[in-house]
Amino acid sequence: MAPPSFPQGMTLRTIGYAALKYPDLAAELPVPLVNQIGALQRVGGEHQDHMIAQLGSQYLTALLEFQVSENALLHDPSSSQYYFSTALSLLNFLTTSPDVCIRIAKHPAVVHDVVEKLLDPNVEATMRACDRSSGPQFPPATFEDDFGSLLQFVSTILLYVDQPETLHPRISELIPKCQTWAKTYKNSRVRTIANAASRLVMQIQGMDPAMKAQLKTVQAASLLCGATGCGKRSDLTACAGCKIQRYCGREHQKKDWKFHKHICNKGLEEVGGEDNDVE
Repeated sequence: MAPPSFPQGMTLRTIGYAALKYPDLAAELPVPLVNQIGALQRVGGEHQDHMIAQLGSQYLTALLEFQVSENALLHDPSSSQYYFSTALSLLNFLTTSPDVCIRIAKHPAVVHDVVEKLLDPNVEATMRACDRSSGPQFPPATFEDDFGSLLQFVSTILLYVDQPETLHPRISELIPKCQTWAKTYKNSRVRTIANAASRLVMQIQGMDPAMKAQLKTVQAASLLCGATGCGKRSDLTACAGCKIQRYCGREHQKKDWKFHKHICNKGLEEVGGEDNDVE
């Protein structure tokens, strides 16, 4: 009972490879991660919810570990990976799942690093100067795209944190910067910048509990049983292994195990191992 397939020739492996092996790409689909995520975003509803659960099940731990690793590009301000790495880009896409957000919030070093970089007085100039080349056939991501995604990422994780200072002791210093960004980018093509910046101000100052609960309720609506054809979205229990894939009961979990066991917390596996792609 494998969940639905990925679009346009993508697989769990091509997505994970692009996220964790930058600048290399999977030979079977040499497409940059930003383009693969773009295609995934155009798939809506239950299909996308299944894909996010699969990706989170297999890669969440690996992505979190990579993002705080000593990988040279993550520590090179001239690289796009310094501000918005491919691993962080996939994490950001996965944050439509509350289970993913909760796991990220329990690893504050990831968000701490993002906030630290946003506090840099020269963040915009340095980030604009990054090399975002992705090959002649693929237009690179823009500064505005990456900047908006960074702000969105911090804002989303803050929904699952009681005290913003636990993510970074100086996070309140983002308030005047976010107020400026909300004004500066109000007419930007990327509306996420102004919207996320304004929301961050509210969140850091203390978001109304009812609004916070409402936003989390919207996210919770993305959860569903991993068994194909079930569609149940309430009274679900998370897999004890990956803590991402959910099921409505033991029967469906057992039925889906023949697929899920190949991806549960597996990370990126080399070609030649067990087949973990979706058919």
